[in-house]
Amino acid sequence: MTEKIPSWTCEYDLKKNREIYLKIINEVFDSGRLLLGKQLENFERNFSNYIGTNFAVGCDNATNALFLILKSIGVKPGDEIITVSNTAIPTVSAIRQANARPVFVDINSHGLMDINRVLSLINKKTKAIIVVHLYGYPLDLTNLLRLKSKRDLTIIEDCSQAHGAIINGKKVGSMGDFSAFSFYPTKSLGAFGDAGIICTNDLEKYNHLRELRFYGIEKDYVAKVDGFNSRMDEIQAAILNFKLTKLDENINYREKIAQKYKNGIQSKMFFPIPRPENSRCSNYLMPFYLKKNRDLFKKTLEGKGVKTNVSYKVPIHLMPAYINLGYKKGDLPFTEIHCDQNISLPIFDYMPLEIVNKIIEEVNIVLDMFEAKNYK
Repeated sequence: MTEKIPSWTCEYDLKKNREIYLKIINEVFDSGRLLLGKQLENFERNFSNYIGTNFAVGCDNATNALFLILKSIGVKPGDEIITVSNTAIPTVSAIRQANARPVFVDINSHGLMDINRVLSLINKKTKAIIVVHLYGYPLDLTNLLRLKSKRDLTIIEDCSQAHGAIINGKKVGSMGDFSAFSFYPTKSLGAFGDAGIICTNDLEKYNHLRELRFYGIEKDYVAKVDGFNSRMDEIQAAILNFKLTKLDENINYREKIAQKYKNGIQSKMFFPIPRPENSRCSNYLMPFYLKKNRDLFKKTLEGKGVKTNVSYKVPIHLMPAYINLGYKKGDLPFTEIHCDQNISLPIFDYMPLEIVNKIIEEVNIVLDMFEAKNYK
């Protein structure tokens, strides 16, 4: 690594595990099977067991995982999907790709969907609700599942940032009708390329999703339904199989880093985004709120060699690509404040604690400067 501290790097993971990964890759090569083989079957079984669902369908990324879920439940033009605006663009692009309309709901103090606001948005066009477990913070779905029992709704969990997170004793991805996970390299459970997975307990939908991800084919290269190309390759599946065995250990180590940040940085204007009660967070990111000129803080800290992450600077309802949805500034006030103020400090696999200490030192220096100059 250079002198600068990145917001994410795989350097320390590779330093520890490179030989294991190379051995895994060579085993895949020697098997002669690069797609839809035993490695993927094993990972689907192991991951569904870990999450607590009956089935899993590996695919090429979480965007397509969400898209395939929406196709499997028969989403059609004119249908509405409720979700949040402070999420990664793929959550919404999957909805648009399925020809549905995203409907945005404001967020709570944890930066997650405010379920109390969902009821007023439901109408006869509402087909599904996509909840997003942002930062690795798990959303309590109790009230949403109670609402589902009274209405014909599909609950989809976007768990792309929350592998292994737990709320009220249940892992994220096990509570809704479907869940989608990303294994993008930066994740707490990350591949070395693109990969994603769908989890569900519905046997019929599981079989349908397996067809959808491979051109609609069940066997003998005959398409039963109009399908797509969304396969996870054997190399990524094999690497993820190994990394899954280390996930809980990784989460616990990230929690140690998170606590060092919280204990080492004490400021009234810079404080951790509060975690949900009764939860274990996966610590995908280490998010804070900064109430004074977040962008200047980010730039100043980067000048001192510390990169940070913002999730996300512009909420989706205010992005040019989605202007035709009819939203305007002020429609989702808590979301907009969140996007103006959130910033995450570096956290990654096998991150040395001396780097954490250095970041804490630099953050405190910059915060003292901001306090002294009374930046707005």
